[in-house]
Amino acid sequence: MEKTKLNKLFDKRFGLYVKQKRIEKNWSQSDLASRVENNFQNISRLERGEITPTLFWCYKLAEAFEVDLSEIILEFNFSIKAKK
Repeated sequence: MEKTKLNKLFDKRFGLYVKQKRIEKNWSQSDLASRVENNFQNISRLERGEITPTLFWCYKLAEAFEVDLSEIILEFNFSIKAKK
């Protein structure tokens, strides 16, 4: 199934958001991958907007960044609105 423009935009912006949070922590993609129990290739694909994150993956990212899941969703939502 092909992604719609909106899906692609969401994935790209979410990936940039994750990359920004990772860089704020001074982590490599491998560092983040180990914290979310995944591999660095998937982190790279996520940051490039090639993967649509599942709710579970958002939960694991929130744990890794030590924030509430709602904070990740709300901050990401704010960053989308700010970039329009």
